[in-house]
Amino acid sequence: MKGRGEKLLASFRTRAWRGGAYSVFAALLVIAMAVVANLAVSALPASVTQLDMTENQLYSISPGTEQVLASLDKDVEIYWLAQSGYENNTMEQVLAKYAEYDHVTVTQVDPVRYPGFAAAYTDETVEDNSVAVVCGERSMYIPYGDMWTYSDYEMYAYYAAYYGQQYLDVFAGEEKLTGAVVYVTGDQLPVLYYLTGHGETGVSESVLTSLSLESIQTESLNLVTEGAVPADCSVLAIFGPERDISEDELQILRAYADRGGRLLVTTAWTAKDTPNLARLLDDFGIELVGGCVMESDSRYYRYYNLSYVDMILPALGSHAVTAPLTAQTGGSTVIMPDAQAMLDASGGRYDVEVTALLTSSATSYVKQDVEGLTSFDKTDGDEQGPFMVAAVSENTDTGARLVVFGSTRFMEAEFSDLVSGANLDLFLNGADWLIDQEQSISIHPKTLTGEYLTFTDSSANILKGVLVVLVPVLFLAAGVAIFVKRRRR
Repeated sequence: MKGRGEKLLASFRTRAWRGGAYSVFAALLVIAMAVVANLAVSALPASVTQLDMTENQLYSISPGTEQVLASLDKDVEIYWLAQSGYENNTMEQVLAKYAEYDHVTVTQVDPVRYPGFAAAYTDETVEDNSVAVVCGERSMYIPYGDMWTYSDYEMYAYYAAYYGQQYLDVFAGEEKLTGAVVYVTGDQLPVLYYLTGHGETGVSESVLTSLSLESIQTESLNLVTEGAVPADCSVLAIFGPERDISEDELQILRAYADRGGRLLVTTAWTAKDTPNLARLLDDFGIELVGGCVMESDSRYYRYYNLSYVDMILPALGSHAVTAPLTAQTGGSTVIMPDAQAMLDASGGRYDVEVTALLTSSATSYVKQDVEGLTSFDKTDGDEQGPFMVAAVSENTDTGARLVVFGSTRFMEAEFSDLVSGANLDLFLNGADWLIDQEQSISIHPKTLTGEYLTFTDSSANILKGVLVVLVPVLFLAAGVAIFVKRRRR
């Protein structure tokens, strides 16, 4: 018995046993180091562990959102209403970026397991991957469908007609989420008052909802009954009046502008003159031109089965309002239906700076009286372009600002959808600029559509020859050369 014990002890002292023990210890040490490293990496934020290589930085958040989240002093809960196993990858990646900030908590809630959870935030039927943003008593529900749109209207219509599916390739989730965060955390939200009493063009609920997502409240205002612009007015909007403002209203609006007021105006050709409105815009160095802008070059108007020479496609100018649209790959297209022409009349004035946001082409022209016309072709009496059809103006003395669009309904879905929402984005950017909400302007939708590398037949054949023939021949020649060199040694 004693001999067996001694042999067993002696076996532990052999070189083979020591080598094996060292190997096991080394393996366990490596495993332990790997576990610790994985735990450490998993604790790091997604911005460190995940590199966004997408062309449009789809899984990253913009500097505007970073500024909003970093400046939060209230706790925000983001409830991601997503059924287990049906989580959208884009939503997951973007929400992870929000969760990195101290005052933001992201919680996934399965609406199937907890069907009554979302009832506190919405009366709608909840879609998978929708979001509820909550801070204290204030909340905002964002349906999943509102966070996606499309980049090609014809493709969208084609998929809907032939496949019964939605063609959605533009992600606007960050824009909606950050707008909701600003809304629920805001103590004193900016208020946009829109003028009534002059046959103004009504603003749709979808546009009003979009303004609320920019954290802008909206209220109607009748200057005849109120007699003054409210003290809490951040922006005063005039949406396409059919009748002119009165002399008294003009003086009220001028006094508002002299106090550094902000004006948002949409206008279009009308059979009735509006000299007082023209005087108000002239104070900002903007001259209205009667009639509708037409385009004679098919590159600058919408053509779809029929020619719509009055639905022009103007060029985007350079300004903070247009920057997100021009920054997108290939730029964005804006469509302006029945646009009124404007000219820069600020020449010689030191106190006013006018910048064109949208400009018609050099071949555009103006039809002074479009009612009853049987032809929209250019005639000798038509004034020649180019014209501004949207502009901004700033008074450097008073700080007053003006954004004016030469179309009354360009931001509505009927027209904005034709250009993948670019019209509405431009309108909202203008409102944000007026209230100094620059961070919201920098947040814009991101397309999933990538750039394709296209080859001609000849270049494709050359590439095939290089990859299929030349490269293997070079490797073969190198192998033969190495073989011959070694044989000669």
